[in-house]
Amino acid sequence: AEEIRAAIQSDPGLSDLARQLLIEQTREGLRIQLVDADGQPVFATGQAAPNQRGRALLLRVATVLARLPYGLDIAGHTDAAPFRGGGDRSNWELSAERAGAARRVLIEAGIAEERLRAVAGRADRDLLSPDRPLDAANRRVSILVLMPGAPQEGPAP
Repeated sequence: AEEIRAAIQSDPGLSDLARQLLIEQTREGLRIQLVDADGQPVFATGQAAPNQRGRALLLRVATVLARLPYGLDIAGHTDAAPFRGGGDRSNWELSAERAGAARRVLIEAGIAEERLRAVAGRADRDLLSPDRPLDAANRRVSILVLMPGAPQEGPAP
């Protein structure tokens, strides 16, 4: 985990984007979350594709992750605002689409498809800011870097 944290923190391309990365150790591995910072969301409200800054952040993280051999879980998240896109779509579909969009960027950046263990939508079930359920920070992607020997329980929250 420290190897991954050090690799991310030492990447010069991530220095100006570092405020939008949350890195935490979990039982399963290292969770990297791409979040809103200083009013700069990774995803616009109701949008599945990352914005330009979010895409740049995903690409930089992918360059670091591509050098490592570990498996990955990707989870998309939404804020608690009901989805207004019409039809039967909900925050569940939107969050799954965000995870899928992140997967495509990671693959484009050189991550082998075989390294992906799960790509899932979590809707608003794991809010980053539970006291502010509509906050843009809740619209995010989390990437769980699976450590060898760690328990494997399911998609990253």
